[in-house]
Amino acid sequence: MTALREQAKALGNARIRYTSEGRSGNLYFESDETTFNVWWEFGGGDALAIINIPTEQTWEAQTKLPLDKRDAVLDYIAAQVIHDQASGRGTFEISNNFLTIYK
Repeated sequence: MTALREQAKALGNARIRYTSEGRSGNLYFESDETTFNVWWEFGGGDALAIINIPTEQTWEAQTKLPLDKRDAVLDYIAAQVIHDQASGRGTFEISNNFLTIYK
């Protein structure tokens, strides 16, 4: 089983889907526990995309998930976006309220 499948299974059969509205859109996280969406936009320079994520302070209210799952969920989202949108090649950085995907 691939690492992404293992991550998805551990997070309650997690999956993501995207909508696009030109240079931005929404990313939807869905699992057995919850569904939430965040917006994304294309980045510049080495940044492929910037995803607006809930801060630690707003995580539980926006996602209906406990704060101790935040890192695992964000790692999964980043890995899946890199797989889907960057042919599996890229890195990511998580800041307070942004997840940035780099080439």
